[in-house]
Amino acid sequence: MSGAWKRWMTAATVLGCSPAALAATQVEPRARLSFEERYDDDFRLAGGVPAGGAPTAAQPTGQLMSKLSPRIGLDAKDPSLKLESFYAADLLVRHGSGRVSLDHRGGLSVNKLLSRRLKVEVSGSIFRVTDPTSLPRESVARSNQPVLYGMSRLYVTNKLSRRVDVGAGYGFEGVKVLEQGTLGGLPAGFVHTPYLEAWLRTTRRLSLGVEYRYQAFLFGDSLDQAHGAFGALRYRLGRHTTTTLRGGPVAFMGQDGTRGLLPRVKLELLHERGTFDMGLVLGHDLVGASGFSNTLWADYAGLTFNKHFSNRFRLYGAASFFRNGKAPNEDAFSVNVGENVSQGYALSAGFTFEVNRYVSMQAAVDRIAQVGMGDVAAGVNLNRNVAAVRLHMTAW
Repeated sequence: MSGAWKRWMTAATVLGCSPAALAATQVEPRARLSFEERYDDDFRLAGGVPAGGAPTAAQPTGQLMSKLSPRIGLDAKDPSLKLESFYAADLLVRHGSGRVSLDHRGGLSVNKLLSRRLKVEVSGSIFRVTDPTSLPRESVARSNQPVLYGMSRLYVTNKLSRRVDVGAGYGFEGVKVLEQGTLGGLPAGFVHTPYLEAWLRTTRRLSLGVEYRYQAFLFGDSLDQAHGAFGALRYRLGRHTTTTLRGGPVAFMGQDGTRGLLPRVKLELLHERGTFDMGLVLGHDLVGASGFSNTLWADYAGLTFNKHFSNRFRLYGAASFFRNGKAPNEDAFSVNVGENVSQGYALSAGFTFEVNRYVSMQAAVDRIAQVGMGDVAAGVNLNRNVAAVRLHMTAW
């Protein structure tokens, strides 16, 4: 299995490269081992509390957990190619309950320059996790059951001229809630999102864009669809700071006959400068693949930052908020939300210290408060606090 996997990854590395480019391709294996000790006061993941319930007075409020995470990967690069891949296993031992679980993560990303004007980007990842709050998802209430989750993206861009870029893309997201760790129970949910866009650079700082997007939401036998037309603006506030704003109407058509219009708005702010990186995102949109129902409207906000105090010491933090409900607009613009609106937030902060190029240490704290009500998330309440220390050891 190991040999076959390596041969497959090597073939993927050189696919599409000319003989001249192959001679310059650098293939580098990666290996890392992480050990984590954490305190977690969420007993739902230990099986001690039913979904939507609360700990009884006889139950302790938390427990210590140990996690061992080996990670292997294969990277490749040449003047026209950048490839990164990994597989990681997470072995989690809960000392309070005695339960042991094994999670799996994997991912692949490829950036390929086919010519001076044409570029292809492909990425994909798959997760089988016991703790769904660890998934890289925006604006969807989580489950307290194990989840199989995957996402992928394909994007092709072409420079028609010095000022005009056109692009075509496809996004995929899929989720299956594994009730009691099996493949039974709730059906799988999927979202297919093809889109087309064009950008015009009007000045050195300002670019204007247009986009058409189609969405197909599937949950079991249910198919909802949406068409959207958007305008976009990208403005460089400074050498290291860029903001992007997208907005426009979305026409929603549900299989049950529900129809409606809703606005899509997304604001992104990105600052990248040496010792300090920051990202901000705010939006309102349609989302799917929640695991419990089909299409949802969603409000979401997220903020992340990284501050490097030296080559070895880095401080990081993140905050996010979401609320969602039944598409297209049920209680979307109401201050007093109904019982079918789900909402929550997450806060995290930590620091990393690199002992040397092979060893680093990390400490982190997290606060998660995510509540699902009604049919949106099956009454799931995932309030929890986590404090963890980690040791990362890199072989190569």
